[in-house]
Amino acid sequence: MKIRIPVALALLGMAQCAVAQTSEPAKCLSVAQAEALVTYILPKAIDASRAACSASLSASSALMIENSERLASYRAASESAWPKAKSAVTILAGEKLPQDMDNAVLRPIADAMFSQLIGQEIKPKDCALIDKIYGDLEPMPAANLASLAITIVQASTKDGKQRGIAICKATA
Repeated sequence: MKIRIPVALALLGMAQCAVAQTSEPAKCLSVAQAEALVTYILPKAIDASRAACSASLSASSALMIENSERLASYRAASESAWPKAKSAVTILAGEKLPQDMDNAVLRPIADAMFSQLIGQEIKPKDCALIDKIYGDLEPMPAANLASLAITIVQASTKDGKQRGIAICKATA
């Protein structure tokens, strides 16, 4: 069963798609890596949502406001999250990426992949809900959104199997 997850949670669907496309068993991410990945992808998810919803939302809707302080803060957090997010990307990609791939090559590839995967999941009928959630979450910083998203992934475990990104179990 595929679960649609608006805005920040849509990123998790993207990562789930990337993991599902591999024939090898998924490797797990630490909570810190998963949260960094969500933080890194957040502005790309917003941009993809804006592009997908531009025809169905008004220019004054929360999601469609360009160059907002919130989006600027998400972009700054994204930049800071890249080093840990990069390790998450390499784990999710597995052997499909060379171990020593330069950031100048890896980052644009990851950005394009994430934007495309998120954008293709958003349907016009989802846009009003995405806009509402985005507006409701306005005071929440990127780190808190990432933590919330990963907590939801961890809570969605059913019969010992996670439905999103594989998060490593914490050792006692």
